[in-house]
Amino acid sequence: MRFRKSVKIMPGVRVNLSKSGISASIGGRGATVNVGKRGLRSTLSVPGTGLSWSSMSGWAENQRSRPADEIEHLRSAAVKAIEAVSKEAEKANAIGTRIDRAIGTLNGGRGLTQSKAQTFEKRVLTEEHKLSELEEKVCEHGLFLDAIEMRLKAMQFGFFAGGNKRHRDKVAEAVAICAREAKGIENQLAAAHRALSDKLSEVQDKLEDAKNGG
Repeated sequence: MRFRKSVKIMPGVRVNLSKSGISASIGGRGATVNVGKRGLRSTLSVPGTGLSWSSMSGWAENQRSRPADEIEHLRSAAVKAIEAVSKEAEKANAIGTRIDRAIGTLNGGRGLTQSKAQTFEKRVLTEEHKLSELEEKVCEHGLFLDAIEMRLKAMQFGFFAGGNKRHRDKVAEAVAICAREAKGIENQLAAAHRALSDKLSEVQDKLEDAKNGG
């Protein structure tokens, strides 16, 4: 017989109650830290790829994996994450192309009509939904990269592990650059989303003016 209850106490933080005791989970999709009586477990994953990484540290630290192996695992996970971000950016470019084509049809033929405006509105609402999904995914990947960078910086090495430390620093620097790139793409998606909403409002205003003989 098993018992488990999870209570959300604030955004991104849950307290877990079970027969084995009390633990706390911090984070969400992509990056979670669980604090319990056995220690601290960090779990990272790239949403939609099936790739994940988990490590135990603290008062029940697991020493079975070598630092060099963990660094390489984290580097590989970061590469997967930034590749996923690049794919989302390509999808956003495709959305932009479709919207440009839709805008072009508004001015063709007899100009702006009710039918054209309604068709354009449907297309914009569809593409806005897709953009929202892309923004969410890129944000998740960015948080995942941030979590990898934090884990790398938190790694501790022995007195004679200067090579591992230097390698860790290089990987952490590269991951930080990737995280900034992901944030930049997220901001671009948000800007495109706002521009799309503004364009829809503009078309609706023009149609209303035309109805009123303006």
